Amino acid sequence: MHGKGEAGGGGGCIAPLPELAAAAAAAADACSPLPQVHPPPPGGEKVSRRLGGKANFFSSSSSLPVGKRRGGLAPVSFRKLDPSSSCKRQNLAIPRLGAMKTYSLFLLLLWSAIGTARAAKIVIVPPIMFESHMYIFKTLASALHERGHQTVFLLSEGRDIPASSHYRLQRYPGIFNSTTSDAFLQSKMRNIFSGRLTALELFDILDHYSKNCDMMVGNQALMQSLKKEKFDLLLVDPNEMCGFVIAHLLGVKYAVFSTGLWYPAEVGAPAPLSYVPEFNSLLTDHMNLLERIKNTGVYLISRFGVSFLVLPKYERIMQKYNLQPERSMYDLVHGSSLWMLCTDVALEFPRPTLPNVVYVGGILTRPASQLPEDLQRWVNGANEHGFVLVSFGAGVKYLSDDIATKLAGALARLPQKVIWRFSGIKPRNLGNNTKLIEWLPQNDLLGHSNIKAFLSHGGLNSIFETMYHGVPVVGIPLFGDHYDTMTRVQAKGMGILLEWKTISEGDLYEALVKVINDPSYRLRAQKLSEIHKDQPGHPVNRTVYWIDYILRHNGARHLRAAVHRISFYQYFLLDVAFVLSVGAALLYFLMSRSVRFIYRQSKHLWASREHSAINGHYHNGIPNGKFKRNGHIKHEKKVK
Repeated sequence: MHGKGEAGGGGGCIAPLPELAAAAAAAADACSPLPQVHPPPPGGEKVSRRLGGKANFFSSSSSLPVGKRRGGLAPVSFRKLDPSSSCKRQNLAIPRLGAMKTYSLFLLLLWSAIGTARAAKIVIVPPIMFESHMYIFKTLASALHERGHQTVFLLSEGRDIPASSHYRLQRYPGIFNSTTSDAFLQSKMRNIFSGRLTALELFDILDHYSKNCDMMVGNQALMQSLKKEKFDLLLVDPNEMCGFVIAHLLGVKYAVFSTGLWYPAEVGAPAPLSYVPEFNSLLTDHMNLLERIKNTGVYLISRFGVSFLVLPKYERIMQKYNLQPERSMYDLVHGSSLWMLCTDVALEFPRPTLPNVVYVGGILTRPASQLPEDLQRWVNGANEHGFVLVSFGAGVKYLSDDIATKLAGALARLPQKVIWRFSGIKPRNLGNNTKLIEWLPQNDLLGHSNIKAFLSHGGLNSIFETMYHGVPVVGIPLFGDHYDTMTRVQAKGMGILLEWKTISEGDLYEALVKVINDPSYRLRAQKLSEIHKDQPGHPVNRTVYWIDYILRHNGARHLRAAVHRISFYQYFLLDVAFVLSVGAALLYFLMSRSVRFIYRQSKHLWASREHSAINGHYHNGIPNGKFKRNGHIKHEKKVK
């Protein structure tokens, strides 16, 4: 539904165009050689939308005579001066000036009308924690705002997100606010560092997601308010599966925008396990036999977890509130118009994909800006050895004492200066070359010419910024997609992955020295940066393009493969295998019976002939010697 009144100027933006054109033509003086504007032909509005929503009806054919049209756009005709006109030549300037003003005003109105007619209202359901996801969504909202779209964030009360003219906030009483969600996340990190299984902590996080979803869906006032908004599109972050449920409840088109390194099998794209590593497998696209067995096992466990542990939580919520029509979560996941994944050809392993899956990784990447004065002096003061940047992201505020001590010891041995984003108690063995700071402009430091390496947790946003600036990295993944991201970084030759559970001070020191002194890591990082940038437009602009695309084409169903309309046994050709197996078995049965029948018949025939010979029958005209015993001399003589 384009052109809502709330979204940009009312739904009647296109209708007045013929009247505007007539007014502009009437305003032109009869004796002036001003262009006479023809209204756009029928369907011209659609043409303008195909051209990005701001087509100029005059630019492509203004020099053509009337009647010849190029690309369906309305041309401009020119009228010659009438010599018999009563207009005086010296008086032409004033009416020409007035007509030109009217003409310019018309162009401005036309441009504005067409530009706002496609404005849409988009609601985004971000995860209830992990502020790094919100960085991406706020950047996307700003880009959508520039295209005339309205963006609404569905956020819990108390979540610390500043107001902006680029988006609107729809609040609701949720399970977390900014303080409690941060405390919850840090408690999970402490549990992970203490040795608890990471999977158990992640399942507990998912359980809180589903509880918050129950609170949202059960909030009738909130749902009624959202229905009145009449959104054109809902963006679902698959980390917050409740977005699928809300889209179903509102009856609105929806698309997936994944802020993590995630290409789930539920998308429907072929995923040959022989060379496509499953999420959390920590494998590359080159696997030996044992690794392929591991990949298959991780795939089966993942499908079991999604099918029987994750999705049923949300199906129970839909059943609890009797959402109609009844849909399974698998149906809702498969019903997404588009999958926008935060990965990139420079980072991801090549794999089969589908037309409704696009890569938009690197939305936060940008050129480096000027550093604050104090940091500028600090990095400029680095000697020829340069400096090393250390940051474990906004989500990991406190490292365990053991890990912090190992990091501080390894960094103190480097000849480079070190700037470390750090919160908590200062390590006792911190070197004189290391500067601790609670916040730093990471992107701008990564873009500085003196940087030599980046020590990171492998967060996706950080890795894309590192790749963008061509900086080698040493990664210590902690949870989530950190492991898969760093697995790809290491496989691409851009960095080294270290396990936090087994890392030693010496291991970290050697890894940092290697990526700093071995030029292959920087060269490979620079090559990946070149590949990442060598694409049509910035990732955020490509994202906006695809959002506009599915809005223009009403969900773009033509991009969706038939894989979503077939069953499990059809996808894996189990029915074909069954029919062929039955056919082969039937053919084998018939052939075996035929052979046995032929064998029996031939055996019976030979037995019959042998029996006939014993009873005195001739074979090939030669008498059997037994005929003599039977006294058949007469016949024997005849034969002689």
